[in-house]
Formats: sequence, structure tokens, C-alpha cells
Amino acid sequence: MQTVAAPLRPRVEQVGEKVAAVAIIILLAGGLLYFLNRSSPLKLDWMAAHFGELLEPARLTLLITAASYLCGMAIGFSLGWLRTLKVRPVRAVATGWVEAIRGTPMLVQLLFLFSLFSYYNPGNLSLRDSLLLTGFLAMMINTSAYQAEIFRAGLQSVAHGQVEAAKAIGLSYWGRMRSVIVPQAFRVIIPPLTNEFILMLKASSLLAVIGIVELTYEAKVFSFTTGNFVEVYAMVTILYLIMTVPLAKLLAWLEKRYRIPGLGLQQEVRARPRRRSDSTGQTAIGKPVSHFWKRLIGRE
Repeated sequence: MQTVAAPLRPRVEQVGEKVAAVAIIILLAGGLLYFLNRSSPLKLDWMAAHFGELLEPARLTLLITAASYLCGMAIGFSLGWLRTLKVRPVRAVATGWVEAIRGTPMLVQLLFLFSLFSYYNPGNLSLRDSLLLTGFLAMMINTSAYQAEIFRAGLQSVAHGQVEAAKAIGLSYWGRMRSVIVPQAFRVIIPPLTNEFILMLKASSLLAVIGIVELTYEAKVFSFTTGNFVEVYAMVTILYLIMTVPLAKLLAWLEKRYRIPGLGLQQEVRARPRRRSDSTGQTAIGKPVSHFWKRLIGRE
């Protein structure tokens, strides 16, 4: 009687995959720098001396992204929750907002708000503050629509049986939301929320179009005034990676730490199964291999 092999053991990542990924990145970056240095060597000393001049614009980029993201999260959760209700008029309003924002590019939304505040300046703000407000609102409105879809999917991913069980023990609607639905939904939506923040951080470079002195705008001005285009944008690339990679790793750890087995956050499996012995003493891998070689040499 042939035994059934045990399922592969779950594992988030393998050491070999990390080493290979790092090696590929190093080879690609090293090859690119080698070919660039053959024609015009990079000014590494100049990059080290002027790297600090881009830190303040990078701080502004991170600050405006975090502020718009958190405010957009509050709006997005409200819209996502409204889209799960059975009241059609309320659900229709939330759906109309989400579809309108997701159906138009962020650049168009940014330019629309910029033209709007060009005619109407609330509170007689200075030009800098008016531009910052425009960029903040554009990013907040844009991310609120995408986060609304993330929250809606997360709230609706909770098993119906658990909601019914919460009803059976006497929990009210808000009690079910607080104790059963929302805790599980937040665990499910950690990965897409992480991706949304990283996308917003990269999309903040669009704020340079209206003159906000964030990282990309400062890099454009700095590269034209110094003439060191490759060096400046190499530093910008490094700064964006410094801001995004640690955050992605942190939230990947949170995803692993608070995952709910069987509820959308499945761990990756090993690329190669372990050798397991069957009732005859042969391994699950060795048996078909030995059978193949016997057929090849004509002994079976």
C-alpha cells in the first residue's frame, strides 16, 4: 500500500532566495556602474559631500505622504464600511466617490485642485502653504478611494459563520464590528495597505509638477544647477530605497506575526520537499529515481 506524502512544511522565505535576490541586485547595479564609469566616471566624492542637501526634501516627501495616507485611511475606512451596508442610497454615494477617484489619474486631480486654489485661496495662505495644502488634499483624496476598496474587501473577507456565531452569543452590530470583524479584517489587509503607502510615496514625486519642493523637485533643480544629472538621480534613488525597503520589511514581519491561518495570509512553501520514507524504507524521491535507472539499463 502506497503511503501519501505529507504536505510541504510552510515557510515564509528561504535563505537561498534572499541571497540570490541580493546577488542579482548587486550584479545589476555593479554592471551599470561599471559601464557608466567607462565613459564618464561617477563623482563619488561629490555625491558623498552633497548627499545631505537632499535629506530635507526627502523628509518633506515622507511627512506629506504619511499625513495624507493616515487621513486618507480614516476616510477610506469610512467609505469601505459604507460600501458593505445594505442601505442602497448610502452605498451608492460611497461607490460613486470611489469610482470617480479611481477612474481619474492622480495628476489630473492634482492639477484640478491646483487650478481651484488658484482662484480661491482659503485663509489667505502663503504660496508655499497653499501648494502644500493642494498636494496634501490631492494625495489624501486619491488614497482614500483605493483604501476604501481595501477596507471593503477586508471587512467582507470575514467568514459569515463567525458573524452568525457573534450574533448567537448576543453581540450587537457594533460589538460584532469591534470584537470579530475589524480585528480579523485588519490582519488581512496589512499587505495591500503596505503596498498603498509605498505607491503613495512614489506618487508624491508628482507634486513637483505644481512646484512643491519635495525630493524629486529639489533633485531636478539641483541637477540643472550643478550639471551632475546621473549623480543627483543616483542619490534620489538611494533615498527612495531607504524610505521604502525598511518599511516593507517591517510590515512583512507584522504580516507574519499577526497572520490568521486559513484567512487569506498563507505562507509560502518550501521549494523542495523533505525526504520522507514510505513503508518499504525507500524515500519518496529515491523510489521513482531508482525505477527510472532500472528501466534505463534494461533490468526492469
